[in-house]
Amino acid sequence: MRIIAGKHRSRKLWTLDGDAIRPSSDRLKEAMFSRLGGFFDGGVWLDLFAGCGAIGLEAISRGVDKVIFCDHDRNAQQIIEKNIALLKVEEHCELIKSDYRHAIDVCIQYGFRFDVIFLDPPYALDIDTIAEEVLSANILKDDGWLILEMISSGQSSERLADCVRIKESKYGLGKTVWYKKESNQ
Repeated sequence: MRIIAGKHRSRKLWTLDGDAIRPSSDRLKEAMFSRLGGFFDGGVWLDLFAGCGAIGLEAISRGVDKVIFCDHDRNAQQIIEKNIALLKVEEHCELIKSDYRHAIDVCIQYGFRFDVIFLDPPYALDIDTIAEEVLSANILKDDGWLILEMISSGQSSERLADCVRIKESKYGLGKTVWYKKESNQ
């Protein structure tokens, strides 16, 4: 597992052994970040079900100001903290050590609003239900992106709340589904 572009390009990251997490492939990361424009001039991300933190750390390497990571697994939390320290990006990161529902509540409590929300829950969880819960919290900015990583055989809705599906791309056993929040103006 490594950072593929930006300030921390080619830096190797710690990851968990075994099947506890499914790190996103370099191919998936490159396609996802290319779709978003490659590099950023600021912005705030939510990396829910963060695993080892690779997606959020890639975003920071490419210029995002702040990433909120969330994972309920203690081993994943330790790996995320280790990777944040490895890259020396503590000022750009917050780690919520809880399940996703509590993380959503924390985001509401502190008034966080995100340009991008990345959801990559375990395949056994209902990703549409999780996405609906995230969107009902109103923490995604107008014109923000909701990106889901899910099993390639899973079905994706045309719409989720006030977001419309823009694109779907398969990568091996998984796929990414892109939703864009419609502006309320």
